[in-house]
Amino acid sequence: MQTIFAIILYLVINQIQKGLLTRQEQEKQKIEKDLAIARQKEVEAKNNELALKQEQIKKENAQLKEYSGYLEKNEDDLRRFKHDYQNILNSLKLTAEEGNSDKVVKLLDKYSKNQIDPKALRKYKGVNHIKVEELKSIAIAKLSKLYSWNINYAFGCDVEIREIPKSVDILDLTRIIGIAFDNAAEESKSLNEELGDNSARVEAIYYQENGDFEFEINNKVRPKEIDTAEISKKNYTTKKDHMGLGLANLKEIADKYKDTMIVNYGVNDGKFTFNLTILPDE
Repeated sequence: MQTIFAIILYLVINQIQKGLLTRQEQEKQKIEKDLAIARQKEVEAKNNELALKQEQIKKENAQLKEYSGYLEKNEDDLRRFKHDYQNILNSLKLTAEEGNSDKVVKLLDKYSKNQIDPKALRKYKGVNHIKVEELKSIAIAKLSKLYSWNINYAFGCDVEIREIPKSVDILDLTRIIGIAFDNAAEESKSLNEELGDNSARVEAIYYQENGDFEFEINNKVRPKEIDTAEISKKNYTTKKDHMGLGLANLKEIADKYKDTMIVNYGVNDGKFTFNLTILPDE
């Protein structure tokens, strides 16, 4: 009986051990599988991030190339315009000497309108003063967007900007500027569509003094009540059936720099104004 009991006990213990080993092996395989999946997802995420960065770089390079082409074209156009203008002035000299100055003015005005597109000349006005490539690229991209959407705008940068305070990551700054421009563009597009005209207008400036950096943008808004506290909440949007972020993302980025970045925004007299100031380095 003792021998039989010992054999049965051995078999039971052996079966339990096999079960434990099998379970441990299964758990090990599951862990290895989960780790492999996690690594695969991480690789895919990095690849997606890299693809997005490459696409962004490609887009920015295309915009900078377009900007360079714009400068070259306008330089050629202005040189040709100057040459033609001198010839026209010479041909109209006799008319002017005869006292018919009104005719001269009208002819010159007609030629100017036919040869020069004032809106195109102002497309990137002020951008040449921006020496920080990231700030220049985001300005070119957003001004190009406003131009292509046929939205009236004005951009100013009267002083050369060669650097920004080191307290702020330049990528965070360009994200904030990009969001502010996009919000202004979207609202302006909706305003034009709602009113059926082209009354929308966006005005933006870069400014620097004593080592700080300032960015301000304002745009006309549709005639409705706007709660600035509400539009800064996550998932807020004025678009029907659209999950937007409003100013939530922008505010989230700015909150990282509470000691060095001042952000103000609000609606007054039918305009939404966003202002950002980065304090100079100590």
